Amino acid sequence: MDISVGREERFVGRQSFGRGTDELMRLIETSDGIGDTLADIDGDLVSKSFSRSLGELMEARDMKAARLAERSLMSRSFVYQLCDGKREPGRDVVIRLALVLSAGVRETQRLLRSANRGALYPRVKRDAVIIYALKKGYDLTAADELLAELGEEPLVKS
Repeated sequence: MDISVGREERFVGRQSFGRGTDELMRLIETSDGIGDTLADIDGDLVSKSFSRSLGELMEARDMKAARLAERSLMSRSFVYQLCDGKREPGRDVVIRLALVLSAGVRETQRLLRSANRGALYPRVKRDAVIIYALKKGYDLTAADELLAELGEEPLVKS
């Protein structure tokens, strides 16, 4: 199976949300005052909580927590705790939720950032496979089958 990643996806982990990290670092390091600098880079900052970001995506997809739990193969109580901000998700949990919510690559990266989890990085084989699955609209089962087929750790542990 072809898992090539298109040119627009090459820098998903580094520069898909406005200015790159290096540019933001330069702005912060060369600033005279943090207030003006923060105002200048506000659009590039991650400020939403994971629960809020997840809630907005669920609302956009018209999906309730109970259905999300069922489709993501997670307990209802765990998903409700994620939605309420009482629990913090691991990286694979965020990716599972994104797949169930039919999120695109950018939406998934935003969810990962709001959860303070590492962005998908196309130079890592497993991440490249996940990016491919997101781009092709795979569901959780299909994504896990692809990961297994390519010898990568599945998102849903047996």
